[in-house]
Amino acid sequence: MRERRGAGAALVAVAAGVPLLVAATVMAVVFTGTGVVGRSPLHRTVDQYLDAVGGGGPAPAAGPGSGCPGGAPDPADALHGLAPRFGHHIVASTESGDSAAVNVDLTPAGGDPVAVLLELRRTGDRWDVCTASTGRAAIDPF
Repeated sequence: MRERRGAGAALVAVAAGVPLLVAATVMAVVFTGTGVVGRSPLHRTVDQYLDAVGGGGPAPAAGPGSGCPGGAPDPADALHGLAPRFGHHIVASTESGDSAAVNVDLTPAGGDPVAVLLELRRTGDRWDVCTASTGRAAIDPF
């Protein structure tokens, strides 16, 4: 004898399925980077810069009229002094007007992470990495 499922079983399936669908959508948005930290122009600049330098290539050139102070040491040289090749992870950032500070962990191949502070300046819509030093800036997460 077959047992029939009524409307109650269908209602339970829908009640369980809808929250799961919503949760899956939220997770997809978070893990693909849409609308989360890391997708800002500031973070994209840092990612592009560190991908190039950490891969052993030259640093992206500063834009015309860069707001970086003249005569400052080349940040790529400072980073290569820490490790010739590395991966990275953005830890925290803060910006005020046309200045920003970004805390990053560099991950040299086979080595321990190195805490690095990048300072950037914005000219128009473009951010440029101006300095790199070991350490962290105190950034309030709230």
